Amino acid sequence: MIENNLRKKILKIPSKPGIYVFKGLKNKSLYIGKALNLKNRVKHYLKTSDTRLQKMMSESKKLDHIETKSEIEALILESQYIKKHRPPFNIMLKDDKQYSFVVFTIENYPKIFTTHQPKNHKETIGPFTDAGALKTTLRLLRRIFPYCTCKQLHNNYCLNYHIGKCLGYCCLKNSHNLPVRTNYKNLAYNPLHNMKRYQSNIGAIRDILDGKKVSLVKNLKGKMGQLAQKGELEKAIELRNKITDVERIFKNAKIIKNSDILKEHISELQSLLKLKKPIIRIEGYDVSNIQGAHATGAMVVFTNGKPDKNQYRKFKIQFTSHHDRSMLSDNKLGDTGMLREILERRFRHVEWPFPDLIIVDGGKQQLRAVEAVANPKQIPIIAVTKNKKHIGEKIYISGRKTPILLTKLPSADRNLLLQIDSEAHRFAIGYYRKLHRQILKKPL
Repeated sequence: MIENNLRKKILKIPSKPGIYVFKGLKNKSLYIGKALNLKNRVKHYLKTSDTRLQKMMSESKKLDHIETKSEIEALILESQYIKKHRPPFNIMLKDDKQYSFVVFTIENYPKIFTTHQPKNHKETIGPFTDAGALKTTLRLLRRIFPYCTCKQLHNNYCLNYHIGKCLGYCCLKNSHNLPVRTNYKNLAYNPLHNMKRYQSNIGAIRDILDGKKVSLVKNLKGKMGQLAQKGELEKAIELRNKITDVERIFKNAKIIKNSDILKEHISELQSLLKLKKPIIRIEGYDVSNIQGAHATGAMVVFTNGKPDKNQYRKFKIQFTSHHDRSMLSDNKLGDTGMLREILERRFRHVEWPFPDLIIVDGGKQQLRAVEAVANPKQIPIIAVTKNKKHIGEKIYISGRKTPILLTKLPSADRNLLLQIDSEAHRFAIGYYRKLHRQILKKPL
């Protein structure tokens, strides 16, 4: 049973990136999470069917939240709060997935990697709940503060050096063999100078992941000013660019497309369709038919909100009846006949997992064509209708008489539906063009 005060707090939470903390008696933190959109994420807990989440909600008395400028900042803040408060339900709700930790090796040119076993390493930062977001963050930071990932030393500069992800000298055999002296005329060949520069990059990444971004930027600005006063303008400009890049990624709230966003998409759709069963597999369908020639169809599959391209399927329309073939004079009727054929052939494959949701390009007639094959009481169906400019305008949902304008949907729903519809269209027309090219190549 969710208390009224907690329910009101959930409904009033802002649609901003940040972290949220469910608290129980004596202000004890029970569960800490992060989200790109706090409102979309936290509303999910009001309708959850997960017994563990229901237990957590029944013990919760209060909800706190902290807004952040970006999802990267939320990821790092969440890590700090989990480490500090050790909320019991974060451990219980891991679903057998271990948290990720960032490891910094202890050597002259330290390496950075992620692990699920922090006890085996001395210098670690974590825990991080989202491995995908963490890896994306490390990739972004590596562009600003390059570091080495080469497993062995080599004679020539590595590829990562040429694309700006490695300082180069850190993995060259010769640089490791040079004696450390302080009287090198050219600093570029001074191993001690190079080592300090490399370690400075590692330290900057460590500070950011440890929640010390503000102090890091302040220190960089101080060094930039000192270099400018000494007349070392190139180095000052290099630092200024690093500061700008750090601030940029922390201001861009949509820079990471990770599992949190996908969870929000799926939970929103599940709520829209009033489904008790979670949406895992979504199938999108479209046909490509220009003047009735070389008609093709496509099925795309999204698993847990992500394109699952190994599951995509192509269909060459066979027109199983003369009636279907005659309908090509009317594009809409022709599309319905082709859709019906595609769905019939698809459901003959009992070895393919059944979808939790079907999305089709079209309107009422296309929706009815799919309903004739797939039972809408078992599998919900959505038809995405476009306007004259071929831009998504509204949707028809199986079992509902009136359409819903896409502009009325939450952005999470709208974006996912349009992405699947667009991917089905791209895949269908791509197959059509391939067949058309093959026909044109055939000798007359």
